[in-house]
Amino acid sequence: MIALRKRGEAYHVDLLIGRVHAVRGALGTRNRDAALRLVHRLELALSEGPRSKLWSELRPLIPHPTFVRFKEYVGVEERLAQTWKDFRDMFESYKRKQLKTGELAIQTLENYQRTLTMFETFLAERNIQMLQDINARTIDDFSLWRINHATKANSTGGVPSLHFDLRHLHHVFGFAYHRELLDKNPVKAPPNRCDRHISRPYSADEVVKWEDAARHDQTHVQLFPSRDEWLPLWLLRWTGFRPRDAVTVLWQEFSPERKQIEHVCHKNHNRVIIPIVDESLLAALDAERKLRNPRPSEPILLNPKTDRPFTCYQLWVLIVDLGKRAGVPNASPYRFRGTFAIDMLIRSNNPYYVARLLGDSMAVVERHYAPYVRELQEHNRMILQGGTGLGQFVTPTSRAAAERR
Repeated sequence: MIALRKRGEAYHVDLLIGRVHAVRGALGTRNRDAALRLVHRLELALSEGPRSKLWSELRPLIPHPTFVRFKEYVGVEERLAQTWKDFRDMFESYKRKQLKTGELAIQTLENYQRTLTMFETFLAERNIQMLQDINARTIDDFSLWRINHATKANSTGGVPSLHFDLRHLHHVFGFAYHRELLDKNPVKAPPNRCDRHISRPYSADEVVKWEDAARHDQTHVQLFPSRDEWLPLWLLRWTGFRPRDAVTVLWQEFSPERKQIEHVCHKNHNRVIIPIVDESLLAALDAERKLRNPRPSEPILLNPKTDRPFTCYQLWVLIVDLGKRAGVPNASPYRFRGTFAIDMLIRSNNPYYVARLLGDSMAVVERHYAPYVRELQEHNRMILQGGTGLGQFVTPTSRAAAERR
């Protein structure tokens, strides 16, 4: 039996077993109707037992000490009383430990946090607070919500971004399942899309548009004055860096004597040594260093609007703006990585070397950064036309017999 009592101005609840007060506690309200509703839900939860879903609903509604007393008395499993925010703190704490031990890259952690923040915004709009209230239907609703929000300025895309968000959430809820916080993972593993080319390299004509715009849209006498807004374009164009690497590459990693940049990639910690084959970029970097006289530990790129290092989002905004001025549709800093891969593959005809330049495996380069675009097709056609093929191995006897016929 549950008795409702008023002590002072607030209501309290007593669970009576015979004449024994088994559980006592405050309800945290001065309103009698609200207190009666809480008592009714407590009675239902007690009748349904420790696995009742009502316990998760009651946890944020009554004072924590009262909830703990009832939970311990009934034997409520803690996983049924896990809030989303508490769980997120637990998950991120685990990921930070992986970051410290080198098992995780900072960019990967930031990607998880971006997905979780977006998912948390969705949950707030649906007023979902508890972890166990998230089910397959919730994930389906989030997928639709995510697609509808993909057109906003700070979005990285539609279906491809949803694909990565769902992969993140599958891992996140897998973490909850393995720690027995959920009965099952509500997010199905998205299909593996490694067989799809996710890179969209710029065409040769688009590259010409970029370079022409950069050379003609100048208000200074020299091509690359200090903190020129087109410098990020040239660095991306001739290094194939991911945005995170582009905004963090340091002056101490640039060697004008060797004409190269040596950098450790943030995503996989692979070291790349990239030769600077474009003399304009080499001259620009040399001029920039002389004008700024930077410390070796300073980043090469500075945001021309703030005179401070770029963030990845600021770099994305700049490239989109420059793309509009250059007449290049769907501009993105990510597309330069595929462009660099295609260009270097045509120049070297060596997939292994291109993979080393990008800091990836040959399989990743083939799947993601080197689709068989028109430029590669034309390059291979020229090689085939210039070669002699099997004809160079015809024996003199066969050739003589053919001439007699």
